[in-house]
Amino acid sequence: METINSKEMRILDLNCEYFGLSRLQLMENAGKAVAEEIMKRFSGGKVAIFAGSGNNGGDGFVTARHLKGFDVEIYLAGEPKTEIAMKNFEILRKANFKINRISECDAEIVVDALLGTGVVGRPRGEYERAIEIINKMKAFKVAVDLPSGLNADTGEYELAVKADLTVTFHKMKPGILKAKELCGEVVVKDIGIPEEFEKLCGVGDLVATYKRFEDAHKGMHGKVAVIGGGDYTGAVAFASLSAYHAGADLVITAVPESIKSIVASFSPNLIVRGLKGDRITPKNLKEAEEIVKRCDAAVIGMGVGDNPEFKEFVEELLKSCKKAVLDAEGITGNIPEGVECIITPHRGELKKNFKAEPKDVQRVAKEIGAVVLLKGKEDIITDGYRLKVNKTGNAGMTVGGTGDVLAGICGALFCLEDAFHSACASAFVNGFAGDLCLEKFGYNFTSMHLIEMLPEAFRRCLSWK
Repeated sequence: METINSKEMRILDLNCEYFGLSRLQLMENAGKAVAEEIMKRFSGGKVAIFAGSGNNGGDGFVTARHLKGFDVEIYLAGEPKTEIAMKNFEILRKANFKINRISECDAEIVVDALLGTGVVGRPRGEYERAIEIINKMKAFKVAVDLPSGLNADTGEYELAVKADLTVTFHKMKPGILKAKELCGEVVVKDIGIPEEFEKLCGVGDLVATYKRFEDAHKGMHGKVAVIGGGDYTGAVAFASLSAYHAGADLVITAVPESIKSIVASFSPNLIVRGLKGDRITPKNLKEAEEIVKRCDAAVIGMGVGDNPEFKEFVEELLKSCKKAVLDAEGITGNIPEGVECIITPHRGELKKNFKAEPKDVQRVAKEIGAVVLLKGKEDIITDGYRLKVNKTGNAGMTVGGTGDVLAGICGALFCLEDAFHSACASAFVNGFAGDLCLEKFGYNFTSMHLIEMLPEAFRRCLSWK
């Protein structure tokens, strides 16, 4: 049976909103679905809906409205906190539904709308008390999405509702399959999410990937090594600056000594290290290894140009990397075991390096054990098993350097996330920034404009939380 974990469900919820299917609509469909399943089994009776402060509680509020012919009371574990849960709560309040704090009660049917898929660990406070009360009751118990207290992904629990019926939404949750003893009969209800939305990148991909910690110190949000340069000096500067603009705390740029001063002149923000010689070769391996070992992720390959020795350098350097983004001349299929990689070819580079066409990209990713971010009018991102498409961006982004910007964003986000989610988020926000540039400048913008637009693109996307 096809499943969806809590992270992917959160991404999908936000992306639905971004694509025009609001979370309020989804909540309405979910609550109605629960009510329908109850009305299939009962023609009336007293119903107690135990509601939490989040969107799971909101689903319960909607359920209450659709239970026509039932005597419904609401028991709150906390005041509603999300905007859409509050909207549905206000409807009940204005409609004079009976609303109580958590307490023991007498009902024939209990609806568990306390905690949703994003909650882990043992429930505390009013939630703990509510679960204990529900489990003592002799009523028919209905869990909304999953029994409260159950980990949606692992099936683990310390204290959880023991349900007679679990009504879960869109797809089965892995934890339900692993804890059948808690869930009773399980029904998967369609709540109107188009299948295509699971395959599209959106704001949810970035929200789930980008991290910022209130108690952080310098370096906690990512240290990136950018290694490249040779025939072209701007490419490594673009990648490095975009890594900063995408949230990395520290970026070390390693280039041939011969172009060090030129690259450093792009910005005082750049920390540039010169590798001996006028091009990067295996002789520079030890110098480069010292740099990548200090960093969380390495971005390798942009701006190198014609350098037949660079591929050997990359394949040896990868043995010292934890995570790497391979772009342009850094692209290789010889990835050491245990190294997590994103490769960012365009169509020509896919053909040159792997003798493959876009239709083969999923096979290539599976064979080399890396995430492929295939750049194009529509970007394709796959780890060989999952596949998503990004549709942000525009024809103004054919200007030189936008691929280097994308690689730098990947490097920054990759520091704190896995390869697949980092690549999806990077493709989306890079194109989103390009679309903001189009709004402001028309088609004739440059990669520096794109880099400068990144903070605004991040701000707008993250406002969807």
